[in-house]
Amino acid sequence: MSVIIVLKFVHYLALFLAGGLGVAGGFIQSAHKREGVPPAPPVQKAMRAMAWLSLGAIILLWVTGIGLGHMIYGTLALGWAFSMKLAGASILLVAIAMVNMTLSAASRTGQPPSALVMTYAPMASRGALVLVFAGIAITTTG
Repeated sequence: MSVIIVLKFVHYLALFLAGGLGVAGGFIQSAHKREGVPPAPPVQKAMRAMAWLSLGAIILLWVTGIGLGHMIYGTLALGWAFSMKLAGASILLVAIAMVNMTLSAASRTGQPPSALVMTYAPMASRGALVLVFAGIAITTTG
């Protein structure tokens, strides 16, 4: 039982981190886009750090989620709604990984990050979060 509590605590902490970083990154990007100015170098550095933390958080969510699923239910085959949640989490993982690769490449080359990735990855992430939250709400409702 104590392992489950620790896994849940870490899972919720990772969820908090990933969500906070996603919201903060979105606000920073939209503010700079609205003003038509690129982020200053310290802001770019902070955005890259937030992207890496977000990737770490989503990986931690996957690891703890798989552990919790197996420890509590003995399986991850929990129905269509849970499968929808996993699909959303997969999309989210891919979107965050793409942002990280794009920001790393831009940092190495000194070029701005791909506008295509930086435009569509946040939209994909938001849609993925809808799937995740709807799927888990349905799954955990009697």
